[in-house]
Amino acid sequence: MVRAQSRRDLVATFVALCESEGTEYQELEEFLVAHSTQLGHLLGARAADLHVLVTLPPESRATGVRGLRRQAKEREQAAQASAAQNLSLAAAAMLALSAAWVEDQVTLDARIMLGRNLLADRTRRFIRFDVEGRPPLVVRREKLSEAGKALKFADVSCTVDRVGLRFCWRRGKGGLVLFDQKVDAPYRDTVLSVVIARPRPMSVAKRPALARESQGGWLGDFLGELASF
Repeated sequence: MVRAQSRRDLVATFVALCESEGTEYQELEEFLVAHSTQLGHLLGARAADLHVLVTLPPESRATGVRGLRRQAKEREQAAQASAAQNLSLAAAAMLALSAAWVEDQVTLDARIMLGRNLLADRTRRFIRFDVEGRPPLVVRREKLSEAGKALKFADVSCTVDRVGLRFCWRRGKGGLVLFDQKVDAPYRDTVLSVVIARPRPMSVAKRPALARESQGGWLGDFLGELASF
């Protein structure tokens, strides 16, 4: 498999050959014979289409290869954006599932909170904590990013209460609170929500009493009949 730097070099060389008016057809053809499979994968084009491209006049050939490179870059950026979005959503779900309630205080996993995955989606400017039974708490993504870079202590803890998002370390000697932020209308679609529900008590299924009563009544009548003999 070609390494990342080698892939860039391969595409750059092909583009340079196509854009150069002094490149001869034979030189391009030989380059494609050696690398058409890899170039086709990297540029999202069939090998046959690449061979047709190099037969065009220099100006058309240069325009065509620039278009292929632009489209390949757009696809790569879209794939990266989708992967980042999935990472942030998965981290938000894990953060909510791992939340621990102690009365009115909610403890969150500081490793997830300050990790890269929650903040992977750069289109999300805010993180909103929708804790059941209280108003939403919104913090800026950039503030969480700054906190993640600064709080490298081994015992960092994180809680969300009615004051804000609270970080503590060194057994409470160090502390940081991120307060609720207002989200202006243009940025309402840039919020990543972490929905934290209160735990529900486990319900114990009860056996129906009717069957037991019916069985007990039948048995009592039967024993009563025996006693009469």
